[in-house]
Amino acid sequence: MHFLGMLAFELCVTVKYDPLITLLSIWPAFVASWAAMRWISRAEKGVKHLWLSGMIIGLGIGIMHYSGMLAIRTAATMTFKPWWVLISVVAAVLLAVLALWFGQQCERLQRLRAWRHVVSGLVMGAAITIMHYIGMAAAAFVGIAEFARPVPTVDRWYLSTLVTLGTMILIGAAIAQNMLARQRQLARDLQFKEHQMRVIFQNAIDAIVITDAKGFIKMVNRAFEGMFGYQAQLIIGKHISKMIPDWKQLNAYARKRRQQDTSEKVVAERHGFHADGHEIPLRIALTRVMEYESNFCISFLMDMTAFHTQQNALEKLLTEDPLTGLFNRRGLLSLMRGIASGAHAHNVSRGMILLFLDLDGFKSVNDTLGHAAGDEVLITVSQRIPKVLREDDMVCRFGGDEFVILLTFTDHPRVLATRIAEKLIESIQQPIRFQSGQEITVGCSIGVAFAWPRKKEEIEALLEKADAAMYLAKKGNAGKVVFSSI
Repeated sequence: MHFLGMLAFELCVTVKYDPLITLLSIWPAFVASWAAMRWISRAEKGVKHLWLSGMIIGLGIGIMHYSGMLAIRTAATMTFKPWWVLISVVAAVLLAVLALWFGQQCERLQRLRAWRHVVSGLVMGAAITIMHYIGMAAAAFVGIAEFARPVPTVDRWYLSTLVTLGTMILIGAAIAQNMLARQRQLARDLQFKEHQMRVIFQNAIDAIVITDAKGFIKMVNRAFEGMFGYQAQLIIGKHISKMIPDWKQLNAYARKRRQQDTSEKVVAERHGFHADGHEIPLRIALTRVMEYESNFCISFLMDMTAFHTQQNALEKLLTEDPLTGLFNRRGLLSLMRGIASGAHAHNVSRGMILLFLDLDGFKSVNDTLGHAAGDEVLITVSQRIPKVLREDDMVCRFGGDEFVILLTFTDHPRVLATRIAEKLIESIQQPIRFQSGQEITVGCSIGVAFAWPRKKEEIEALLEKADAAMYLAKKGNAGKVVFSSI
């Protein structure tokens, strides 16, 4: 703008421009802009740095303008009005600061971010323009007018065209450089994000495997390698069903859900196989991805071994008697419900016999020999009972010195219960020898009830009948067996 404005300036005398000084006058603006941009981009974006950067740019514009005017060669004498010179420089500084401030504000506001260069450029252009014309107003030329001026050696319009062309080339080069810088920045950002995703992918706690739509492995992370015992380079290109046999069914189910316009994600528990052949319980979250002409599957795998171990330990804690290792009341009821629901589901008749056993003489052992001796008696009895039962029968410690034996039958329940009860009485009445060498003998009374329960209420009723029969047996002679009459 400055050089075109100078060419538009006309005097009544011949005006020429010194080429060397004209070229040198360009550099203050370039150097000042470069220094200010580097300063404001690296420093903290505070008011102090904003003003300092604006002063650098404003002074650079002023030096460019006045050094450019010194390139004028004319017969007239050129002088400057100091106050107008000062005003022009101050105007350039203020407008440069304003341009930088607009750029910062637009950067902060998301909706104006795309306009920050336009707004800043317009204000900066206004700074150069206003400074130029104030500076021209500050100049005074004193001389004698030429009535017959010679034709200039260089045509003014040719010079203006040359300056315009040079300016357009510089602008084009700046735009191209900006676009290239933008492309390089986008490439770096993309590369950084890709690196981030790879780091996240490789360091994820869960095993992750990416396959194509047919199940051939494209990528696995370190957790997958550790879980299955394979190195990535050995399984890339192999089919995932080698490690997860049910993968095809899960993938087909995911495809079906996609066709039904529901979620493409399938979560299921399946088994996988380690490289050494052992089975791995897995929780699989499989997702089909069909976007941007991509068609692949990503599966997140969690090893459920520790979870199942903890679950089994908790189940054992809830259903097992800590002293004898037998099932407790909760375990007994759970097993009875399972048998009843299985019989109901398969529409078969499967009866249950409950033998409710209470030890005779156990209280005197606790009172005379102590609870440690009583515990040893309970442990010994719990070891003797299973030896007289069938393989599928179950025994539990119901509480205190009470035990419940569960038998299943299809016919002749009374005969079966009588035979087992007699064996139990005979086994339990055998002497028990303590480590001290002392021997004791305990007996038992047994109440028996049988039925074909299907519901929870019927199971509880059967247990109550066996309990009532046991109390009747306790009232009689020791070693007596009583069947429920209800």
